[in-house]
Amino acid sequence: MKKAAICYFHSSFSEYVRVSKSLNPKEEEYVKRRQAVVEKYLKDKGTEYKQEHVPVIAVLGSGGGERAMVGLLGALAQMEEEKLLDSITYLCGVSGSTWCMASLYEDPKWSVNVAADKKKIVDRLSDGKFSISDMLDWLSVAVEDENYSLTDFWAATVVFNSIKEVSDESKTQNEGRCHSTNPYPIYTAIDKGLKQDNQTAPCWFEISPHEAGYSHVGAYVDTSLFGSQFENGKPKTLPKEEDMLYLQGALSGFFAVVKILGKTIIAAYNWTWGTKFNFLYKYPVEHIPAALLSDEKRNLEDAGILLNSPYVAALRPERKVDLILSFDFSSDDPFLTVKKAADYCKEAGIPFPSLVIEPGEEKNPKDFYVFKDETKAPIVIHIPLFNTVNCGENIEEWRRRYKTFQGPYSKEMIEDLLLVSSLNVKNNKEKILNEIKAVCAC
Repeated sequence: MKKAAICYFHSSFSEYVRVSKSLNPKEEEYVKRRQAVVEKYLKDKGTEYKQEHVPVIAVLGSGGGERAMVGLLGALAQMEEEKLLDSITYLCGVSGSTWCMASLYEDPKWSVNVAADKKKIVDRLSDGKFSISDMLDWLSVAVEDENYSLTDFWAATVVFNSIKEVSDESKTQNEGRCHSTNPYPIYTAIDKGLKQDNQTAPCWFEISPHEAGYSHVGAYVDTSLFGSQFENGKPKTLPKEEDMLYLQGALSGFFAVVKILGKTIIAAYNWTWGTKFNFLYKYPVEHIPAALLSDEKRNLEDAGILLNSPYVAALRPERKVDLILSFDFSSDDPFLTVKKAADYCKEAGIPFPSLVIEPGEEKNPKDFYVFKDETKAPIVIHIPLFNTVNCGENIEEWRRRYKTFQGPYSKEMIEDLLLVSSLNVKNNKEKILNEIKAVCAC
């Protein structure tokens, strides 16, 4: 498939901040190793490709809380069972899907151990416990950070209650750097201030094993320094080890609870989410939005607020993605994410295929859609979680059963949801393979 010409502006590098539209060299190296896995997969399938590079396929997991976490787990496990997982170069997530990704990437070779990892995660979700004491210990550390926000409170009270695990952030990052056995992971968020200023393209923020930053703007910092206090492109402080590892138990008891409540009330009053030091503060460059240079701190939000699927990460022109396999775990309109992706691409000047959706399919979607045309856009496969194939006439009943905001799922609910999600891959294996062959033939 032919690619649109990419226009790069002058790259600016400091020792710590990278300002460029190009990919991080370490990502390029990782992807090159991963592409060797994909190339072997294609050869084993007897599939030849005509492009100058091995076709790049990205899997997207939408948001949707625990529904998205379990749904993506079921889809990825079934992809491995159907021998499809080795065709994937990138794995991108938003919100609930990142919960699944974070759990999987604790295993540096999860893509070959996915069946065992799936069992561990399901056992933890259905039988695991997260105590009030653990929650308070974690919050007691978090509240000492001057950038404490509602994101920390949400993580401790809602996310950890669902996933039954205190996240070891640095472990995911460090192991993700080294093992191209797995697809390259990308997590997405949005900058609250830029979104409020209607800068819906520049507001997108991504975090990978190697760097974090604004993909549309082209400004990044090493992931290990993300959250450090910066000025003029240099860190004034380094991340505290306990912040990176989410260490527990620094404070406890009555006074800690009072402090947690006090700072949480202030954050709620100001509706403060995702406060981070801004690595671009006073950075000497001109083309970046002024707010990113003048504000010492920025607020990051759940990207699902704007577009509940990480299309922006996959559509970054430098990644040269040929085929997008989008698993949509949204609660309402099963086509809203792909429609918003098309709108984003129109604004950002990025090719995207035309969408043809028949009347009535918003309420009763099929289990497999392919959007492609004669433009330079990637092929997009769109798979709604609940559809007429795996749910029959009971789609609304399934949606009501798995609401985004509800208590943790029972083991029976988890197993049922895994089955529904896995069927979306199992029933469409040949169709997915046909589209892989299609991009190879372009």
